[in-house]
Amino acid sequence: MMSWLMPFAMLPKTYTFFFFDSFAQIAIAVFGLYILGKLYVQPQLLSTVLPKTTTLRLWGVFVVVQLCLMAYQSVKIGNSQQTYGLLHSLVSFIQMILVIWVAYTVQKMAIQSFDDAKKFVKSVIWTIIGYSVIVLVPQILFLLGVGRFSRITNAIASLFERHWLDRDFYNNGSYVTTLFRLNGLEPEASFLALLLGLAFAPLLLMIIQEPIKSFKNHRKLYILSWLIVIFIALVLLYAKTTTGFLIIFILALLYWLMAPRNQKLWLFVLGMIALVGSALAYVAMPSVNELLNRWLFEKGGTDNRLGGTIGLIGAWLHHPLLGVGYGYEGPYIVDNLPQWSKNNYEYMAVYKNQSYPILNDVFGWLARYGLLFMATGAWLLFGLIKRAMTVLKSLGQLNNPEHIVFYRIVIKAFFVTTAAILIVAAVTPANVTSWPILLMLFFYWRVIHLAEDEVSSK
Repeated sequence: MMSWLMPFAMLPKTYTFFFFDSFAQIAIAVFGLYILGKLYVQPQLLSTVLPKTTTLRLWGVFVVVQLCLMAYQSVKIGNSQQTYGLLHSLVSFIQMILVIWVAYTVQKMAIQSFDDAKKFVKSVIWTIIGYSVIVLVPQILFLLGVGRFSRITNAIASLFERHWLDRDFYNNGSYVTTLFRLNGLEPEASFLALLLGLAFAPLLLMIIQEPIKSFKNHRKLYILSWLIVIFIALVLLYAKTTTGFLIIFILALLYWLMAPRNQKLWLFVLGMIALVGSALAYVAMPSVNELLNRWLFEKGGTDNRLGGTIGLIGAWLHHPLLGVGYGYEGPYIVDNLPQWSKNNYEYMAVYKNQSYPILNDVFGWLARYGLLFMATGAWLLFGLIKRAMTVLKSLGQLNNPEHIVFYRIVIKAFFVTTAAILIVAAVTPANVTSWPILLMLFFYWRVIHLAEDEVSSK
């Protein structure tokens, strides 16, 4: 089953806009059937996948508080096009909880041993290769002027591409043939950058960084990982999105910080050479100049993002401890929007007439859920990071070099992924409830447990 987890997670098309987005995708049906089938064959697994009592109590309090907030806001605000509505908010919130539980349960059931974890990593690598060949390469060839690839990209998009509601990005059949920007199967280019940069790149970067001579076919794996990383970097640039530039910078910095001390100097020199080369290309090559100016230095259309962030901060500061409740942040964002952020087409045509989207995840989480529950989540995350650091230092006790290196790669990838998500989420949506990112996060969690168990058994 490990081989099929990630491929289904990569199909993000939503089949209804009423449900929470990840709940309206094909993965929920596939993973749900897998869980039911596994429990039918091995009913004793049920006790192992249920969260601990303390975790269930925390989730229970969180859910009850959110439901009370939704009911209160529904009475206070009444009918408003800026809210989800009580029924929609309730259904979407419960579905979000179920999506997280399904991702957790699938990984808990699927990854029971070191060999299972290895198989999952292989499936991740083959998934990104398949996604690149089937989806991204045809899009790139179309953008390079090979017109006949428009049929392929439009055919694939019609089956699997995720769309935003009431947007004209896809008038010609797909995002790439309308806007001439890479998006994979995501609703827009920035979400492709999040997918590649947060779900796949950290693991591949750590494979490159760690000595993998104890692995079978280690040279092929090393070369393949380098090729995929280079391809991902080119896609992030070619997608023409500020999020892509941000992720490249974050991952490069984190890669340098995670590198052994003897590598840091030459990596720094290499980084300086790349920076100088980019500066020269910016001056000498019009195409590079236009790319960086349009999507980085002179980036336009940021009024809604900046204004929305200020609106979220205002919403949170007025409801600091418990937040405003899931789906009811829209009116509070609009009430706190600066006037200068309303004078643009996207606000007038879209955001004014529907629930104002969360364009900054950190302040969005604070506005929705409040400081109390966010602090609880941060405490749980810190506990997992502390455990991961402890087991990382203890891996030398193991006798198997392959296990040591594998655990080092995965645990370091967990650190990189966590840091990258938090940094990105402080600037823009990080899409952390997407199936690929959730599967990777719970994969890291499972491997930390496996490494702990193996070290303690020694």
